[in-house]
Amino acid sequence: MRDNQPPPAASGTRPLTAVRLFERGEEAFKRGQWKSALLAFVGVVEACPGHLKARFRVADALLNIGRRDLALSVYRAISWHSIKAGHPLMGLVTAKMVTLLDPAADDVLALLAELYSSDSDRVDALYEGPPLLVLGDEPATALASENDNDAAPASVLQEAARRAGAVDGSLPYPLYLPPIPLFSHLDEDAFVAVLGKLRLRRFADEEVIIRQGERGDSFFMIADGSVLVKRDIDDDDGGVTLAHLHRGAVFGELTLISDEPRHANVVARGDVDVLELRRADLIVAAAQLENISMALKLFTRERFLRNLTATHSFFQGLSRDDRHRVMESFRVVTFKAGDVFIDEGQRGPGLFVLLGGAANVAKRQGKDGERIHLATLRGGDLCGEMSMINDAPTNATVTADADLEALFLGRDEFKSVVAEHPELMKYLAGLTDERLRQNRALLHTRGLLEDDEHVMI
Repeated sequence: MRDNQPPPAASGTRPLTAVRLFERGEEAFKRGQWKSALLAFVGVVEACPGHLKARFRVADALLNIGRRDLALSVYRAISWHSIKAGHPLMGLVTAKMVTLLDPAADDVLALLAELYSSDSDRVDALYEGPPLLVLGDEPATALASENDNDAAPASVLQEAARRAGAVDGSLPYPLYLPPIPLFSHLDEDAFVAVLGKLRLRRFADEEVIIRQGERGDSFFMIADGSVLVKRDIDDDDGGVTLAHLHRGAVFGELTLISDEPRHANVVARGDVDVLELRRADLIVAAAQLENISMALKLFTRERFLRNLTATHSFFQGLSRDDRHRVMESFRVVTFKAGDVFIDEGQRGPGLFVLLGGAANVAKRQGKDGERIHLATLRGGDLCGEMSMINDAPTNATVTADADLEALFLGRDEFKSVVAEHPELMKYLAGLTDERLRQNRALLHTRGLLEDDEHVMI
């Protein structure tokens, strides 16, 4: 057989489903049976051309067989295709493989920066990107080989690379693209600089990626696979599962702003590919490019806000899209220690949601008396809603105990938001009733409460 001719198709072989053939390829790959794995993965590519993972595994198999040149050609094709098709994490993984095999191949990195940096006009912050193709019951047959020994002839390897690298038409290229965590806050120069620090790491099933109690020095993005966030995994019952994170999720980002010990374990569920970025590398890069420091601030704030809107009871009655729209009505405000941002007896300015720091709530005793401490507010706490609901002057003062940031929804914007989402008013009314009971009880113990008196902040 001449090398420029494809090997013959299998005859008399009963097709498997695509998902089962992929599983067989994975089983062979784990046993180091590179040829069998390669033939299976190519069969999956033929059955499901849009399945990027199967193409990626063809390149992996070629690399293990020793054909770096063919593996490089497939990694490069997948990288360009993934980037343009709106799958940037797969694009990042394959781009790292390309530069590992050919350090001079910076064209894929340049394409990533052009399409996904803050300079791009195609990134939509609310777009999660197209879903990756999931294998199903499509019939699939492994690529045939003329010999049964472990060595695959050059013609078979070349044909495998040709098929896995033929990406035209297998996936559409969307007009808008999803953001990449942190990276889409960077301009093109900073994007490429930080990308060079990114490490691809692969973990096997049940391998611990982050261990509770250890000091964190990096954060991670899941490029493929899933992980479990668990607490106390060394206990007899295996610990408590807190979350199940999938492709595209970020974890460990607290290390970017704090050197506190890890609060939980992160454990691989099946084989997982993650992209790791070390804090030390970011610090060095930030010292060289000012844009990186600003991007880190934006990224950590965005992560906090996403967590807040996903977990805070104020937003629980809203859909994901509604949460984003409500969040757009808020603006971020900052206060120095000692700043008063709600003044007793004045018209309430609006609703505040603390992002960090702490604030003191106090009420004046008598006309010129001392202020009585009622509560300490911290990150995630709300204040100012009682005056908004009752449309009355505030009856307590809120002062920043330390420098803090807060989300602020002004009075007019508050009226518009609750008119559009009456479920928010219902939540705030319930919160107001609870605070009234707490404040009345507290003030009653100090002999300050009159029958028609309550605290509004």
